[in-house]
Amino acid sequence: MNTSRQHNFNTAGISKSALFVFFLICFLFTTSSQAQDDVRATVDSTSILIGQQINYKIEVLANDGEAVVFPEGQTFNPLEVIESYKIDTASSTSARLKLIKRYGLTQFDSGRYVIPKQKIIIGTKTVETDTFLVEVNNVVLDTVNQGLYDIKPIIELPRDYSKWWKYLLWIIPVLIAIGLFLWFLLRRHKKQKEAEKYVPPFEQAIATLNALDQEDYIAQAKYKEYYTALTDAIRRYYDEKVYDRAMESTTDELIARLEMERDSGHIDFSRETIAKLKDIFKRADLIKFARVNPPEGKAQADRLSVEEIVKETKEALPPPTVEELMKQEDYREALSRKRKRKLWLTAIGGVLAILLVATTVGIVVKGYSEVKDFVFGNMTRELAEGTWITSEYGAPSMIVSTPKVLTRQEVALPPEAQGQMEATSFAWSTVPANVSILVFQFKFPENAEVKVEQLIANQLAMFEQNGFSADVVKNEKFKTPNGAEGLKTFGKGTQIIDEEKEMMDSGEYAFLTFQSESVIQQLFISWHDEDPYGKQIAERVMQSVELQAKEEEK
Repeated sequence: MNTSRQHNFNTAGISKSALFVFFLICFLFTTSSQAQDDVRATVDSTSILIGQQINYKIEVLANDGEAVVFPEGQTFNPLEVIESYKIDTASSTSARLKLIKRYGLTQFDSGRYVIPKQKIIIGTKTVETDTFLVEVNNVVLDTVNQGLYDIKPIIELPRDYSKWWKYLLWIIPVLIAIGLFLWFLLRRHKKQKEAEKYVPPFEQAIATLNALDQEDYIAQAKYKEYYTALTDAIRRYYDEKVYDRAMESTTDELIARLEMERDSGHIDFSRETIAKLKDIFKRADLIKFARVNPPEGKAQADRLSVEEIVKETKEALPPPTVEELMKQEDYREALSRKRKRKLWLTAIGGVLAILLVATTVGIVVKGYSEVKDFVFGNMTRELAEGTWITSEYGAPSMIVSTPKVLTRQEVALPPEAQGQMEATSFAWSTVPANVSILVFQFKFPENAEVKVEQLIANQLAMFEQNGFSADVVKNEKFKTPNGAEGLKTFGKGTQIIDEEKEMMDSGEYAFLTFQSESVIQQLFISWHDEDPYGKQIAERVMQSVELQAKEEEK
């Protein structure tokens, strides 16, 4: 009895629950149906050739001001999005807005693909579109009417100059600094040359006296400066024409020398001229050392007397001999050479100083390696940061991105292997071999048993015969971006450079080996272990590896 009541209770509960679920399903179905009516997805074709575009369109009805989010990114996998077009707005029969979003899709492998459901968010609702089955067909080749042509040779890509602006940011300021320094140096040299331009002693003395007239030493009672310039003018003239130690001689020594020159007949001086000159020198000494001011008007009179003495001395001097004239010319040439040598040394020293400062600033700001690579260049860095090339090698192909295109290499099989297998290889290496890349492909007869580990061991033994010794060997599983699984063999090794001198170089290496039925595909790469850019190249190459499935597997 109790059991029956319990049974009835459960039945009633189940009935109520079922009724609730039924209404809930009906409600959801109604809501979903209404939401589905708001979203419509279409494609213009479900059968295309490889690489052709499918136009995928989503139409959404939304209330004014209601947020709508369309799918973006890789939601269309396995198809690729060529282009995502802007959202168009169209009018509808209802009061709501009609939003249209278009996508360009394609696929580069033949086969049947499903465009997955796409989620569209309308306000707080999420609506999914229908799926579409798309067939991608191969292009049929007309081998009868279509001519066959040889494989095109490798085309060298133009150099990439897009990063030169970085170098110009360093070069231009340095060149501007050097240019300003040289301009300043040449300008100063020109002024010095004009200032040092040879002027005959007599004209120089008269010019100095005339320049003294333009000064206001007398008005300011600067008699010391006035008499210093006055006596220096005539002393300098005598130093050039009469006595080569006139500038450093005392008044008594200079007067004694002049009297000796007069007595010997070398200069036709009068006693009155020497006495007048002695009187001026004595007065100048008193003014300069005893701070005695001259009588009023005496300074102007002494100025006129000095000019008369200079003119009289010129008349009294004998004409210069040919030997003296030649000696003066040689002196001027030697002076000119000395000036030029000084100019060059200053210019070179200044340029080196600017370069040193620029280098020091660069090292502090960017680091030593950055400056070293900029000045001396770094081949592996240029390759790592340059434009890379993605190519397919072998059949079935291995897709690899490399700094340069790998070239086909001849593979010499041993006699016992000929007829038992096919081998192809592609290789590229820097010079010197800081980075080396090789792609191998081996094809064996069907049902042939091939041990990958033994193959790699044989290859390492072959490398050792050529001077490369693998000191460390490690193995781990490897998976490409498109899901192909293989074996990664890597480690460190040494390369014999000169066996007699026992010169060796250390580096790292890696094998990527993939086995599929009777085909083995390999990528081998080695790089210098002290070159960070070599390691970057190696990692980027290995991350780019993809295997192309054979046609019959699609």
